[in-house]
Amino acid sequence: MGDTMSKKFFFLCSFLFCLTAPLQANVLTIDREPAELTAMRSAYEQQMKDVATPEKMAELKSEYESSKKESLQAPVLTKQIASLENARDLEIRKIEQRYNARINALRKEALAKVERKYQTLFDSYKNKNARQIKNQYIMDLKTLEDKLIRQNNLAGALVVQTERNKMMGLSSPGTGAAKTAEKKAPARPAAAVAPAPKASPAAPKARSAGKAKTEKVTAPTRQASAAKPLIYANDSKGIAGSGNNVKNNVYSFAIEQFGEHAWLSFNGYGRETNNSYGEVYLVTPSGQRHQVTSWSPDQLQATNFYGVNGADDVRPIKTDISSLVNSKGAYKVEFLYRDGNEPLNIYHVEIKTW
Repeated sequence: MGDTMSKKFFFLCSFLFCLTAPLQANVLTIDREPAELTAMRSAYEQQMKDVATPEKMAELKSEYESSKKESLQAPVLTKQIASLENARDLEIRKIEQRYNARINALRKEALAKVERKYQTLFDSYKNKNARQIKNQYIMDLKTLEDKLIRQNNLAGALVVQTERNKMMGLSSPGTGAAKTAEKKAPARPAAAVAPAPKASPAAPKARSAGKAKTEKVTAPTRQASAAKPLIYANDSKGIAGSGNNVKNNVYSFAIEQFGEHAWLSFNGYGRETNNSYGEVYLVTPSGQRHQVTSWSPDQLQATNFYGVNGADDVRPIKTDISSLVNSKGAYKVEFLYRDGNEPLNIYHVEIKTW
């Protein structure tokens, strides 16, 4: 029993010795760290260096803003933007030109409608001018005169004939004959039918007197009447400028018929503006040369908003030449440039007589 206890005690001590002996050896022999620990510690320390702080955030934001500015000022980007801006400007100009052309077309169309409307009104108004009214009055007088003759009212017919001759500008012996017949007319019995055959020659006598006056006036020439004015016109384009810049600036008119009145009118303008000065001369068949009018910027007035291309685009300049047109023959109208930035383009020249 005692031996048994001794053995158990021995084994227990041996076992305990075996357990404590290696532990004591490990603790005493640690001389280096594991490699994994070193790597982990290094990663931790690096992470601690990169940890976010207010100072580092401010520095990062400053670098961010600087980088943006530098990127926008880069030469490559500047060149690309300049190229795109040039292309944009070119496209904008094309678009503006296209729309401006359309706008101008719309304006021109609107003005054309107004011009058509008022041209009709102008034409209608021209037909109602004083000359037309006067001519209509003369025609009405003639109708009334014939009616009174048919009614054997010779006194009234002669009074109407006198009025008609006065309106026509005729102071013929027929007027005197009319007055004489008018004075004798009341002496005839008002209710008698017999005077009718005697009175019939009286009216033709008055009319023939008026005709004789016409023949007297037109012995060397044939006279135009107010009812049918004569117009001698020339639409050949001419140029009156300085030096060699002169072409077709003399217009000839063969006047065969004329009346008591005559007017010269012409339509002209500069090449682009109305800055032009000059004089207009009339050469009579006898060779005499008379200055009858002139032109200047104040007189050259365009009527077309889009420019002058013909006689209809400019107002005519008119002057009275009644005292110079007093015989038939060849008349010449000459345009002489005097001053200004532009020559005169002549589109239409005419002589009207009645």
